[in-house]
Amino acid sequence: MATVKFSDLNFGEAAAEVEAEKSPDLLLNSFVDKWGVESKLAKGDAFLLIGPKGSGKSTVVEYLRLKAERANGLSFFDIRDVGELYQSAESNLSNLENNRSELAWRVFIWLRLYASLMKDQGSNLANDPDHIKFFKDLKEAGLVSGNLKTVISEVKKRGHKFSLPQGLYSYTVEATGENVVRADRLAEIISQAVLSAQTNSPHYLALDGLDSAFIGSSEYWTLMANLLRACNSIHKDLRKGNSTVRITLLCRSDVFLKIQLPDSNKIRQGWGVELDWTYGVDDFRHSYLWDLIEKKVQASGGPDGDVLAYYFPAEMTYGHDRREEMPRYLLNLSRQTPRDILTLFTEMGKVSANVHPLDILRIRAGANNYCRTYFTNEIANEFVGLAPEAICRSLIGKMTRIPRQRFGRSDIAALFATDLEQEGFDLDALLLQLFYSGAIANYIPGRREDYVQFYHRRSHSDLNVSGPFLLHNALTIGLNVRR
Repeated sequence: MATVKFSDLNFGEAAAEVEAEKSPDLLLNSFVDKWGVESKLAKGDAFLLIGPKGSGKSTVVEYLRLKAERANGLSFFDIRDVGELYQSAESNLSNLENNRSELAWRVFIWLRLYASLMKDQGSNLANDPDHIKFFKDLKEAGLVSGNLKTVISEVKKRGHKFSLPQGLYSYTVEATGENVVRADRLAEIISQAVLSAQTNSPHYLALDGLDSAFIGSSEYWTLMANLLRACNSIHKDLRKGNSTVRITLLCRSDVFLKIQLPDSNKIRQGWGVELDWTYGVDDFRHSYLWDLIEKKVQASGGPDGDVLAYYFPAEMTYGHDRREEMPRYLLNLSRQTPRDILTLFTEMGKVSANVHPLDILRIRAGANNYCRTYFTNEIANEFVGLAPEAICRSLIGKMTRIPRQRFGRSDIAALFATDLEQEGFDLDALLLQLFYSGAIANYIPGRREDYVQFYHRRSHSDLNVSGPFLLHNALTIGLNVRR
């Protein structure tokens, strides 16, 4: 068999939806599920996918969607961006009581599930004349478009009355004898229809976009808390339904920590799947990420087996005599997420030409490109919505002036003092976001050995805001900071 050049391998795209569009076979054939997430979502044993940015949450949804399309010729997957929903509804959130916020989410979610079933010609609802008429009324009121703003407005004003399909519970009977209900009662009414629906096709509503947030907006965090509460309640109801109708909430780990809900950890433990790719804290040779790399290579027509041994030298060399095992070197350039490691391999492929196996110069060139063009921008993006705009804009530029890879609290304080004072942003909050984004680690000097604690290696670690800190290897290279 002819050698497949490293430059001819396809490691996919940074965004799952783009890969699903460009290379659906690659996504399907290289999907890695070490957590049984596909089965858990289908059975209703989980609804919350949680992990750092780039950990593959959206990949799960795109995989399930593509698999359903291949199996049935069509799929009923409704993917909504929570950030976009919030921005469209922001002006309507003022004076919205807390319980009405949760109700608006419940109405919105049940409407999306009902709309999905009404599109399914194999569903009994889609062929029921009463439901067809009811659905038409909901459409005319603008409630089926997927616009959260319209739902919130209708829940607040209670302007429309909707005639109910025969067989659904009636809350009021008008003088005309019609069974009618207002928008604020739609959740309870439509839930009965969804739970009793009969169909052979799975239906999923995926709420994505909790990788972003909006600083300084108490309405946003209230809305997110009520979204989590509503999803938890609806998920439990859906488990009792006649058909596979599911909701999935995708949330970034550090954003989840900011959602103020007393039961949030109970929900996370009971109904969540943590997309953690670390096989062992310090076992660089057995990371689940190598399984993903091998499946990408095989799906691209490359060899089976140990990709690192086939394409890479055993060690990376630095300067005169420093050496490091190749798996350790590569993983230390990432935050141990699929997006990081796949982008790193893609950048190496761009400079590999016809060389086989890869040599040190090309590995270093690909790594440098990855650090400068990808990793630094990813860290900057992690701050959007979680820090004031002025700090987001100046973040990367100012961090280039960190004196060296190991640094102290006073170094950061001096660089950002003016911005922090002008924006009223706390230095501890800045350091904590750098920690959550994977940009910095706790650096703990020891008698015989020093210790480094990155959030992506120990997700339950707390940052010692007093310092000292260690800048991530990739950021050190990308910012050209002295080691």
